[in-house]
Amino acid sequence: MVLRIRDWPGIPVPEFVRDRVKGCSDPQRLEVWARRAVHATNVEDLFADDGA
Repeated sequence: MVLRIRDWPGIPVPEFVRDRVKGCSDPQRLEVWARRAVHATNVEDLFADDGA
C-alpha cells in the first residue's frame, strides 16, 4: 500500500525504496510509512526521522 500511495500522484519511487518497503516485516513501521506517504512530496519524506 505504501508504494501504491506514492504512485498515485506520479512521484517516481526508486528501486532502493521499493526494496526497503517490501523488505519491512514490521506492521507498525509500515503503518507509519503509509501515513507519511499520503502527504509526502518526495520519497525521502517516507523515511524522515525514521532511525532505521
